[in-house]
Amino acid sequence: MVQRYLDVCCYYDPKNILLLEDNYSDIEIINQLIIQSSLSTSNFKNVKYFSDALKELDKGNYDIILLDLNLPDSSGLENVSVINARFPELPIVVLTGIDDLKTALEALKMGAQDYLTKDQINSDILARSIRYSIERKNSEHLLKKALEESHSRYEQLEKIAKHDFLTQLPNRSYFESVLHRNLHNAMLSGKAVALLYLDLNGFKTINDTLGHEVGDELLKQVAQRLNDMVRSSDFVARLGGDEFVVLTDLLDYRSEVFSLVNRILKSFEQEFITEQQALTCQPSIGVAFYPEGPTPEILVKQADYAMYEAKEKRNVPVCFYTKKMRLQFSRTLQIQNELYAAVQNNEFDVHFQKVIDPYNEHNLIYEALLRWNSHLLGNIPPSEFIPVLENGPMADSLTMLALEKSAQLMSNLANSNVTIKINISAAQLSSPDFYNFLLRSLNKLNIPKTNLCIELTERELVKNADRCLNHILMLKQHGIAIALDDFGTGYSSLTNIINLPIDYLKIDRILIRDIDQNTPHQALIAGIIEMAHRLNMKVSAEGIESEPEYHVMQQLGCDLFQGFYFARPEPLDSLTQPKETCQD
Repeated sequence: MVQRYLDVCCYYDPKNILLLEDNYSDIEIINQLIIQSSLSTSNFKNVKYFSDALKELDKGNYDIILLDLNLPDSSGLENVSVINARFPELPIVVLTGIDDLKTALEALKMGAQDYLTKDQINSDILARSIRYSIERKNSEHLLKKALEESHSRYEQLEKIAKHDFLTQLPNRSYFESVLHRNLHNAMLSGKAVALLYLDLNGFKTINDTLGHEVGDELLKQVAQRLNDMVRSSDFVARLGGDEFVVLTDLLDYRSEVFSLVNRILKSFEQEFITEQQALTCQPSIGVAFYPEGPTPEILVKQADYAMYEAKEKRNVPVCFYTKKMRLQFSRTLQIQNELYAAVQNNEFDVHFQKVIDPYNEHNLIYEALLRWNSHLLGNIPPSEFIPVLENGPMADSLTMLALEKSAQLMSNLANSNVTIKINISAAQLSSPDFYNFLLRSLNKLNIPKTNLCIELTERELVKNADRCLNHILMLKQHGIAIALDDFGTGYSSLTNIINLPIDYLKIDRILIRDIDQNTPHQALIAGIIEMAHRLNMKVSAEGIESEPEYHVMQQLGCDLFQGFYFARPEPLDSLTQPKETCQD
């Protein structure tokens, strides 16, 4: 019998309904409401006496009972208690003419799943109450069963308590506990956390016009798309109704949230397909950040407020609580929208900055750096367009441009001992197609593989280490070197570095700035260089802008040097001949 109830609950529609009612007119009205409803019910039976109802229920054929409290042979709330005790798996809907809150609460305490007054129902309300009562009874049964079982069932019970029944996402209670923990971690680390508050535009209209079943299916599909769009370290929850939240992991830069927002917006561009029809639904998104929102309560309020601002401006589906982030996001969208046309219109160029090897003047090393002079936006610094480019579809096209310019430079220099460094994103490197794309491009342009060094940022490589490792190993088999850029700002652990086959560590400019006056940074860099040398890596210092910085880094054992003190990035035309730029 238990399995039969579970099967029924999965579909929400009862096959057999028992009505316990002695009033002829009420019997006819309820019968007509069930006929008019969307319930696919095959058997509806009425009995007038409580004793007869118990006999019918003993047969075990009923999925739900609609119970009037005033019957000829037994009246009152005790009827609920008796039925619940004898038939604990049977959902009960009290259907009475008594509109009294206290009575309703007592009925629910005694085991009823819902309490309806006869003069306030229609076919939709009755059908929804029956379905939800079966659903709630099923949840109650599962909870009781979990509590009665051994400790191995504890995790299942915890999941039921922490997750939304419809979407299987974490619920509000679970979200609040995670929010407190994440903000505590952010406080300890000194990093930021972003909270995205989402509301579905027009959801009430969908519910009212197409029905709650369509609305429920839409919510489940939205939940699935959100789960697919976020990183594994992010947290998605349903707060209730059509409100969802996404809580990010710790952020090194607030602008990291831009790509997440864009992925979510893009996921809503595709229609939602239900059994009835295809639906278009767009979200309004409010974004707030810790520590600007210093407590969980304030952070949620800020994100909620920003969401309502976005809702009022449908042409701008995302609103940031801080003005600075709003402007930055708007700028990022501009750059993203112009990127494709910029590649097609040849607005990008490649400049080369020389890397100095003071121990071998014949060792020529250049880093290829993208530059963008937009017809619409003017000169855009790499710090603005690189984050947009890294996760976009145009990254390979611009990598090809960098390789083509590098091939011309190597031809102009007529020197077989030239190393070219190009920057690659971890998203590119982890792509199944990138490995073959790179090898084909090198062969096409006659660039020796041993003359190429691929640079990846420390942060991106460590976050995608598992996906990138195999491709790194394959590239190294062809003699391609690997450099870890922006190293030393605290993102990676030593274990990560030891396990990655790296040839070069590039120490971040933040650690080098005014190094001649910063004794703690000198000690840290000395340790990094010692570790790298023991791991057979060379160390490069980027951002050298003064003679004191250069000499201190050289004394600490650094191998290679790069910065404005030696040479600025130059276009290809000005590098037809090698230049002696090292000032020792």
